[in-house]
Amino acid sequence: MTLIKMFAARQAIGRFALIQNRNFHATPMRCYKKWNELKKDDKQEFIKNFVLLYKEKHPCSKSNVMYRALASEMDEYDDTPYVFGVLYNEIRAVEKGESTDNEKGVGAMGDADFVKLLYK
Repeated sequence: MTLIKMFAARQAIGRFALIQNRNFHATPMRCYKKWNELKKDDKQEFIKNFVLLYKEKHPCSKSNVMYRALASEMDEYDDTPYVFGVLYNEIRAVEKGESTDNEKGVGAMGDADFVKLLYK
């Protein structure tokens, strides 16, 4: 191959790569913390906000009574009920597209307003 042909081939490859790069764009992946990475205060704050938002979004749901009962004892026993950790991690998984049980935009776990409760 002559020097001119090699130069022309390199230019063609460079133009192809430039076209490829120009059309490529990545959406930034939001890095939300997992439940076990949160401090106890952050967990309790998530629980309080989750209970309020769930009641607002699903006022007639029987789950409201259960969530409120679990959250009400949180301060008394200075703990964080693990069921909220399961909910937190599922909301996180749905947002990241990793959930096999729920999908974005469907139900409480896929509701964008619940995603806003997650910690980065």
